[in-house]
This record gives sequence, C-alpha cells and structure tokens, in this order.
Amino acid sequence: MFSPEDYTIIANLLPRLLGAIYFIAFWPFLFQIRGLLGENGILPVTLYLSYIKQRLGKRAYYLVPSLFWFNASNRALMGVCALGIVCSLLLVFGIYPSFMLLCVYLLYLSIISVGQDFLSFGWEVFLQEVALNTLLLSLTPMPNLMVWISINFLLFRFYLQSGVVKLQSQDPNWKNLTAVAFHYESQPIPNTVAWYFHKLPMWFHKFSCLFMYFVEIVAPFFLFLTEEIRLVVCFLFLSLQFFIWLTGNFSYLNYVTIVFSLILLNNSFLEYWGMTTPQVFAPPLLLDSFLSVAGASLLTLQVFRLWDHFFPNARFRTILNQVSNLHLANRYGIFAIMTTTRYEMVVQGSDDGKTWKEYTFKHKPSELSRRPRRIAPYQPRIDWQAWFLPFRPFNQEYWFQSFIAHCLRGNKEVLALLRHNPFPDHPPKYINTVVYIYTFTSFAEKKATGNWWNRRFIGFYGPICSLK
Repeated sequence: MFSPEDYTIIANLLPRLLGAIYFIAFWPFLFQIRGLLGENGILPVTLYLSYIKQRLGKRAYYLVPSLFWFNASNRALMGVCALGIVCSLLLVFGIYPSFMLLCVYLLYLSIISVGQDFLSFGWEVFLQEVALNTLLLSLTPMPNLMVWISINFLLFRFYLQSGVVKLQSQDPNWKNLTAVAFHYESQPIPNTVAWYFHKLPMWFHKFSCLFMYFVEIVAPFFLFLTEEIRLVVCFLFLSLQFFIWLTGNFSYLNYVTIVFSLILLNNSFLEYWGMTTPQVFAPPLLLDSFLSVAGASLLTLQVFRLWDHFFPNARFRTILNQVSNLHLANRYGIFAIMTTTRYEMVVQGSDDGKTWKEYTFKHKPSELSRRPRRIAPYQPRIDWQAWFLPFRPFNQEYWFQSFIAHCLRGNKEVLALLRHNPFPDHPPKYINTVVYIYTFTSFAEKKATGNWWNRRFIGFYGPICSLK
C-alpha cells in the first residue's frame, strides 16, 4: 500500500521541485505586471482594492488577502515579483524549505487575489493548493499519515474532476470523441506541433480522447493501491501531460502536474536511479498532532469539494466558500465545452477612420505566415485573455475596453505587452476590433503560400472607439 515511510525521498524532493515551478510562475510578471495591473495598467490594483474596500468594508482584507493592501505602487508590484523569484530559488536549493514554501505561497496569493481577469486560470489555484499540502509535508522528514493521504487525494481529485467535467457538460464533441480533433486548432495559443497533429486521421483523435478519459477518470482510482500499480499510474499521468505539453502552450500547468504526479514514485524506484533515502525520525508529539489535524482538515475540505461536484450540497458549498480565498480545496476541470471554431479579435487603429492598421499580440495567431510557436511555460496574460473575448459581448469585457483606451492614449507600459504597435510616433484617433475565423492551412496550401493560417472576415466586435 502507499505507506508514507516508503516515499520519503520524493517527499523531501517535492519542495525543491515546487520552487522551480514558482520561479517560472513569478518570472513572467517582471515583464507584464506593470502593463496589466500597475498604476497606469489595464486593471490597476489601486482602483480594484479601493472598489473592494468601498463595497465590503473590513471584510475586504480577508476576502482579498494581499500584501498590496499596504502598498500597490509599481515599485511594490515589482518588489513582490522579485522577492517571489528570490524565495523560489532559495527553495530550489533547499534553504529553509518550509519557510520558503510559506513565503512563495503568500507572495503568489497576493498577486492572484488582485489579478482579476488576468489571473483567473486553474493552474494558479492548483499550484497554491499543492504548495499548502507540500508545506505540511515538509515539516517532518517522514510524511505525516493524514498529510500524505490528503496530498494523494488531491492528485486523485485533480485528475478525476478534470475528466468528469467533460462528460457532465454533455458536449457532443466529448461524447462522440471528436473534441481533440478541434482542440489543436482552437486552443488559446497553438504551437507548431499542433498544426501537424491536426492533420492526423480521425481514428487517432478518437483514440487520443479515449486515452485521456482512461487516464483522467479510471487511472486515479488505482493510485491508492500497491507501489507497483502506483508506478504504472505515474507513467500514465506523465504520458498524458507530455502529449498535452507537446501540442499546446498551457503556461506551467503541465509542469506543475508532472512534478506533483511524482509523489507516486516510491523509495525503491528512486534508489534504483541513484537517489539516497533520507534518515527519518519520529517527530515531536505536538508537531505530529498538529499535522494530523491540519491534514485531516484539508482532506475533509477536499471530500466536501468532491462530494459537491457530484451531488451539489449547499452546506458544503457554504463552508468551501469561506476558505475559497485561500485556495484550500478548489474546483478543477478545463475545456468542459470544446471550442470548435477559432474566432480571433484583430485590433485596428486609424488616424482618419478609413485606413486601418493592425496591432499584433506577441503570441496569439495574427499574420497568416507567422508560425505558431512554443512559448510554455511562459504565459502572455493578455494574449490568453484575448482568446476569451468571443464568448462575451464587448460591453461586458471591461479589461478590453480599458486596453483600447490605453492604446488610444499611447500608454507605453500597456503597448509593451504587444508585439507590434502600428503607431509608434503617435497614438491613433480611432480603434476598431474586427472578427475573423482562423483555420490551419492544409499541407498543399502551406506548400503553395507558405502560410500556416487561413482567415475569413466575420464582422465587428463592438463600436469604433475614440477618446472623444
């Protein structure tokens, strides 16, 4: 069985591996946070916190836990990011691992809590929940039993919920196993490999979908069995994550999931590869009792979350909502509804309202001849958020309205988030957004034109905007 004393090597290694994940989570903010959340950014933290405080009063400090209540200047934003990078590197080198885990958790929590639209992705809260469990795990050389059960249950729940939501959605593309055939083209930021995989026959796509269902829904139940079976489950998890990584750009999601899946590797397996089993000793009774209570509490919250997923329960949900700001037991599952058509919003500027020039984002599809690239684990937040624009009307996308206003003002911090500004000397008088359907080219089209994409004009997204 999965006894904690047989997993002391990975239990001691996991904090260091999470340090590497936190490093690649913090690093991109050095280049984006001022344009996204800064004093003159798209969604300024200062305005957000002021609004929250006005609406919620003193409860705002609990519901939005963040160091930026003390100071939300650009310098403070950059300082938190820099400190997060330093702490994550110290964690990688095993320097005060428990304390550094607490630091990176709190620093990243500060950013997530005020990130608004730009930090609303599942991998952020998943990383935080993993970190909290790993923090408890790191307090003793040998994992506490309740903590070990909780952290394994989290891995089980993450995969199970991710698979079940696809069936619960009643999306016909998931039901008939064709969803993956659309995914390579319609995902937020495709890469080159996705272009080639999109050309594979339908039987391959359906087999891929079946394999995903098996790994996400069936395999998790076996991780509670023997060490040998857990190794097989680990191989299945890593295989699925590898193919998702190979054909997509999902920030650090695949990286943190791969790292977390390694808790299935026992001491005997890791010793075979040259790792040394650490010396363990019985922890003080008081510490062990605390960890048992903390582990049991986290496990209970997870059980509530899983139960509510299948059998909605108002009482459980009330309890979960009370701690949702700390990300102790999150709901998981992305792409429950598969997007089958790729709508791209193209932002245009003009001086006269007649001749229009295109702004281009750094990584989302734009020019037809531009090859889709691999950028993960780096996440361009504005590119990702632009992918969601077709799902809501213009008047509900406040961040996009703010972005257009900054383009009209020529805000350098916001324009730095883009790859090409067609008005380098002065801002345009007008901004317009048009909608295209983008599709991958065929092999024949690629050979004849050199293009990776085709696009077809659909219409307009929102009104023509000007500062007047």
